[in-house]
Amino acid sequence: MNNIRPPDELKLSGNVHENWKAFKQSFELYVLAIGLDEREERRRIALLLTVAGRVAVDVFNTFEFPEGDSDRYAKVIEKFEEYCTPRKNEIFERYVFRSRVQAESESIEQFVTDLRLKSQSCNFGTLCDSLIRDQIVIGVLDKKVRMQLLKEPDLSLDKAIRICQASESAKMQLKSFDTDSGSAAVDAVQRRVKGASRMNSKGKAHTPDESNCDKCGGKHAPRSCPAYGRDCNKCGRKNHYARCCFSKKTVQVVQGGDTTDSEDGEAFFVGAVEDSES
Repeated sequence: MNNIRPPDELKLSGNVHENWKAFKQSFELYVLAIGLDEREERRRIALLLTVAGRVAVDVFNTFEFPEGDSDRYAKVIEKFEEYCTPRKNEIFERYVFRSRVQAESESIEQFVTDLRLKSQSCNFGTLCDSLIRDQIVIGVLDKKVRMQLLKEPDLSLDKAIRICQASESAKMQLKSFDTDSGSAAVDAVQRRVKGASRMNSKGKAHTPDESNCDKCGGKHAPRSCPAYGRDCNKCGRKNHYARCCFSKKTVQVVQGGDTTDSEDGEAFFVGAVEDSES
C-alpha cells in the first residue's frame, strides 16, 4: 500500500474552489486506498496537511478553532471548505438561474442537470423542485412542448421532465424515419438512372449518330452523309449510293440496237429517231 502515489498538492491560486474540490476527492480516495482508520483523526489531519503542501499548512495556521476542534478531521475539512469556497451573491445566483434557457443543440437531460447545479447556490430550500419545474416550462426550446406543459393541471418536476423527454425522443425517431425515406428515394432515383444508362448502352446501335446510315451505309454525325447530293449509279436518283439503293427494277436502254441497264425505276425503250425527209 505504501507504493500508492498520493495526490498532488492543493493549489490555492486560480480557481481555488474547483482546485479544493478535486484535491479533497483525490485525498479521500487515497486515504481509503491505503486503509487509514477513520478513527485516527489526528493522523488523517497530519496526512492531509502533508499532502496538501506548505501553502495549505500556512492557511491552516490562520484558522481559529473552538477548543478541541483542531484535532477533529471533519472540522478541519469544514474550515478549508469555507476558505476555498467563495461567498455567493444569492440575488445574482438566482438571476443566473432565471436566465437559463435550453440551448439550440442541448438535450433536455443536459438542460435539467444544469438547472439543478445552478439551483444549489440559490438557497431555494423546499421550493427548489417547483422552481426548477417553472424554469423548464419557461426555458424549454420547443413552444409546442411548452404549451403541453402549461395544459397540465398538476404538473410536477418529474412529470415535466418525462413530457420533455418523450417529445425529444419522438422527434429523434421521426427524424430517423425522414432520413430513411430520403435515402430510399435517392436509391430509387439512382436505380432509375442506372437502368436508363444500361438501356442506352444496349440500344446504342440504334442511336442516329452511331447507326449505319441507310443512304451511304456508313456511320457519321447527323446531316453529314457523304451521299447527299450524289447520284445513284443504280436508279439515277440523288442522295444515296447504289449499294444502299432500294430500287428492284431495271431499265433497258437501247441505243443502236444494243441494250444496257438503266438506273430508272421502270423499263422503257429508246429507239433511234430519224427524219423522214432525210
